[in-house]
Amino acid sequence: MIKRNNVKPAKQHSGRWPTFVLMVACGLMLVTGLFFAGRQHFSSMDYGMKNSRLRKQIDDLQAEKRRLLLKREIALSPSEIKKAAMKVWLADPMTAQPELAKASASSKAKTTPAVATDLQPKPMIIKTVSVKPAQSTSTPVLAKSEKPAKPVKRVTAAAE
Repeated sequence: MIKRNNVKPAKQHSGRWPTFVLMVACGLMLVTGLFFAGRQHFSSMDYGMKNSRLRKQIDDLQAEKRRLLLKREIALSPSEIKKAAMKVWLADPMTAQPELAKASASSKAKTTPAVATDLQPKPMIIKTVSVKPAQSTSTPVLAKSEKPAKPVKRVTAAAE
């Protein structure tokens, strides 16, 4: 018989350590990847919410811009300017009533025959511009130190 006492058995558990270390490293990489992916996901969700909030703000600002442009156009209309002039007494109250442009009765009677007014069609274009401009009733007041400028006489060579 052969004696086997001299041969020592190999350590089997020493070969498992590299496997455990590799498994732990892979697990750490997996968990780290999940954290990074989660962070990117939630940051993109945050950017999406901020983006929608900014789009809504842009829409609100564009609506406000349209409203202000319309208000400016209305304020620059001749009738609104006359109303503002009436408030500060720049226009004469008698001439503040807008006079609409009309054809004179004498030229109309000569060119067209008399027809009943019920049968005439309504005009498609209605003129709303005032014929008479607003006139100021106030006179300019000069301060004591101000004097009207005297015209300067120019002397030319031909006049001498």
